[in-house]
Amino acid sequence: GKVAFGLMANEQLASLQRDFAPHLELQPPTDRVGVQLRPRANPTNYSDRKAFDPTGVLSADEATGMAELEALEARGLELCSALYTYRSIARALPTAGGDDENKRAMYLTSFEVLHPHVQRVKELMYYKDDAVAKFCASLALCTGPGSDGLLLALSRVFDVVAVLDSIKDTKACLSNDLSVYKRAFAHCRADVTNADAIFNSNNALQLFLAEKGPLLSALKAAVHRLPGAEESICAMAHLCAEALEGGWCLLPAERHRMLRACACLVWLLDCPAGGGPNAFLSRKLRRDRLGRLFKVSPVVPLYGDMHANLPLILRRCPNFSPAAAAELLPHSRREMESLTGSYDVVAAAGSLRSLVVDYTMSLPALLRRADAVGGGRLG
Repeated sequence: GKVAFGLMANEQLASLQRDFAPHLELQPPTDRVGVQLRPRANPTNYSDRKAFDPTGVLSADEATGMAELEALEARGLELCSALYTYRSIARALPTAGGDDENKRAMYLTSFEVLHPHVQRVKELMYYKDDAVAKFCASLALCTGPGSDGLLLALSRVFDVVAVLDSIKDTKACLSNDLSVYKRAFAHCRADVTNADAIFNSNNALQLFLAEKGPLLSALKAAVHRLPGAEESICAMAHLCAEALEGGWCLLPAERHRMLRACACLVWLLDCPAGGGPNAFLSRKLRRDRLGRLFKVSPVVPLYGDMHANLPLILRRCPNFSPAAAAELLPHSRREMESLTGSYDVVAAAGSLRSLVVDYTMSLPALLRRADAVGGGRLG
């Protein structure tokens, strides 16, 4: 019976192939197929968060905060990409000339060309307000033992904010494009709808671009107005250190993010005298634990071809001094030279050069051996 059934199934399959094979021609995809290798931390967006018990491991409020933080992180990463790839538009625009009518037409055209690009920069300014509000609201929930997931989500958003600030501070073309945009807008304001709203947002954007590190500064000022901020910041730093020590990071990018977050969290904790806690004297911060991590990897990638210098981040703390930061930074000359060799390409230039010379000298012999066994012939 089984043999007969198998033969009948094979005959049916052969019949389907004869009938439909001529019509099933495989065509290459017309569009490029994109594959995202970054796993989603929360594919369901905590859709079942209403079922969480407030007294259990994860409360509904924490789940809601984690979902909002992940959406905020995704939005921030899009802004990082847009900001990093931004190039000056105003330099390609011609200078307005001719009679008044021609100048007005050229200014209007320049305004229309620059407007969508300036609006993208304004999104960064609006993101600051949303990031500060949601970060502080979620940080206020980190009071129980089950807040590790929320603390990790907060650390990811905090790192995105720090990366955005670093990229923004390196882009002088943002202010140049805004100046040309404001000049063009002043000459064609009567022809533009919502002129008053654009004028106000332009002034706000000019102040935003003139400030160094506006996102982190606003976040720090808001965080220290929260009760119990010192404990939450220290808990976040210790959790990142535990992830690094325990090998939780699957990819190098995740490890680098944790290291950047640890250094920036020390800066976030440290306040001027009388204005808040001193990160270098606080008994709630394990400086020896963080120092072991900083001394192994003092320089890590930031974004694209940019890098983050962790000792430089610590030196920006209001209460920094070499004596106070002895636990966090290398202090001997030999220790600093050994650390430099772990990340500085110039330090490895001699060994790399000798490897290139050895390979260049051995390449002709390898090609002759390949040709002798027929590897040099094609077809």
